[in-house]
Amino acid sequence: MKNNRQTIFPLLWVMLFDHTCLNITFPILTLLFFDLQSSLFPTETSHTVRSMWYGLCVAVPHVINIIATPILSSLSDEFGRKKILLVGTTGALLFALTAGFGVLYGMLSLLFLGRIIQGAFSRTNPIAQAVVGDISERDQKVIFMGYLQASISIGACIGPIIGGYFANQFFFAKLNFSLPYFIAAFFGGMSVLLTLFCFNETLSKKLDHIPWDHFNFQALKKVFSNRNVLNISIILLLSQMSWSLYYQFIPPVLKTELNFNAHHLGWFVGMIAFWLAIATGLGIKILGRFLSLSQMLIFSIYLVLVGLILSFLFFFFYLSHHAMWLIWFAAIPTAVGDVIAFSCLTALYSNAVALHEQGKVMGVCSLIVAIMWSISGMLGGALMSLYNLLPLVVAPLGIVATIVLLHSRFLKEN
Repeated sequence: MKNNRQTIFPLLWVMLFDHTCLNITFPILTLLFFDLQSSLFPTETSHTVRSMWYGLCVAVPHVINIIATPILSSLSDEFGRKKILLVGTTGALLFALTAGFGVLYGMLSLLFLGRIIQGAFSRTNPIAQAVVGDISERDQKVIFMGYLQASISIGACIGPIIGGYFANQFFFAKLNFSLPYFIAAFFGGMSVLLTLFCFNETLSKKLDHIPWDHFNFQALKKVFSNRNVLNISIILLLSQMSWSLYYQFIPPVLKTELNFNAHHLGWFVGMIAFWLAIATGLGIKILGRFLSLSQMLIFSIYLVLVGLILSFLFFFFYLSHHAMWLIWFAAIPTAVGDVIAFSCLTALYSNAVALHEQGKVMGVCSLIVAIMWSISGMLGGALMSLYNLLPLVVAPLGIVATIVLLHSRFLKEN
């Protein structure tokens, strides 16, 4: 166990800096598309047009990711985790720089290029999950997956708060909303250096050269045809429908409906990630003492449903600003439930396949996430162009379907 901890600590630091880089920019997207001071659009641009472009922008990296992640994940099974992890961290750095210059010069096309780079290369999560599969015992996987998600969540907490603070604090007349992107590039550079000099390879057998005739999608298809993997993927797809609609569209809803500024948006998104970190750092350990993996999964899915219902009550009964605490409170069960469910599902994925297929099965996991986040991004943008709150109306449907399947014994613990 001591060696395992020594191996995972550098990975956790890499993931913390990588996700700080990526998440600094997330609340800024809302401002780029919906704030009248943004340099990307003329001030007279309609809400419908802004909503459609926002939906496309949040969907683009996930669309690209559908192709890129399975390839990178499979390659990590052949050539090692470190090389592919380095590709991912470098991609985050390039994304931040490219998108930052796009915002600086008011070029929507350059911002989209940055998002394409992010989707194609900046995808470290499945590689990190494969590392956990390499080094952890079967009964410890959900704990180690929790550590990983905690590190990711801390980065996702720090990032938006930094981004919200620096969004329009300094030199705004010249930099517009670009400063957070260049700060993100600093954190991206740190994750590259940590990968190069601190992270040690965990794959026991890797290739020194690229036998292109050996790499194809048949191995990935074989993993996906595994009945357990298929069932886990359906549960993941449905649960991510709810989470992706909520997480991607709660910031613009808060901006347009409640006039949240950059500072408030940064804190709201950051606090979501704070609860993610608490849940994965402490919650999984505590629940693991009393619940099996499948029981923990069901419990966490119900938590998501509670959070979405509370959000629904706030917006659709249009409570007064004196009840503003409810929308902040509703984020707690939504975030806690989702991250625990995701940790359970990644542990189930890992248990469903052999050790030499860890990269491929985590590629399947990320592929499912990418598919749903790309669909929800485009769908949510279209829904929001019709009515601001429609994404939040549709969001609970996925989690309700997940509950129905789980109670039908659709998913069995491996």
